[in-house]
Amino acid sequence: MKIKVYNLQAKELTPQELDPKVLGSDNSPLLAQALRIYQANFHQKTSKVLTRGEVAGSTRKIYRQKGTGNARHGAKYAPIFVGGGIAHGPKGIRPANLVLPKKMRRRALSVALLNKLKDSELSLMKGVKEAPTKTSQAAHFLSVVGHPKRDVLLVTLAPAPSLFGAVRNLQGVTMKRASLVNAYDLLAHDQVIMTLPALTSILTRIKGPTSK
Repeated sequence: MKIKVYNLQAKELTPQELDPKVLGSDNSPLLAQALRIYQANFHQKTSKVLTRGEVAGSTRKIYRQKGTGNARHGAKYAPIFVGGGIAHGPKGIRPANLVLPKKMRRRALSVALLNKLKDSELSLMKGVKEAPTKTSQAAHFLSVVGHPKRDVLLVTLAPAPSLFGAVRNLQGVTMKRASLVNAYDLLAHDQVIMTLPALTSILTRIKGPTSK
């Protein structure tokens, strides 16, 4: 399968060949499990609400028990009243993060990369060291390669200060190093643009350590 290659002037170069077999087969249940774990761990889980017993105020019975025609009520801080406590709300207790084993993380990454490859949402870029420092030039490159009005993920092997400076003010553009990219990062963006060394690094990580 061919991957389009562009330089930073948005000129298309010779495409790069990649055999999809190196990424294995599709595994949608595993990918869904990985995304659920990544999304669950993103939340701080520190939200806290007051129950009816924690709301400060008078506990006087709001009106007499009988003769009013209304339902029986006690304190005005019951969950059904405005300003009352919240029933079954978050407690502010942070549970332990969910853990995805390393082999499953690698497999989920390979499935996500395979989906991007099949959907033609993966491109390669060359010349990052000579990256433009002007945002207008970076915007032109992304309008050709990444398509306008789409979320784009740029992946490099090492830090690229010039490229980062050019894209950091562009809406919908995220830049990461290959060692930090996971399956969620790939699927959360409409278009993924990598350098060839970054793609090689990710493929090496997917393959895992070789046994001697």
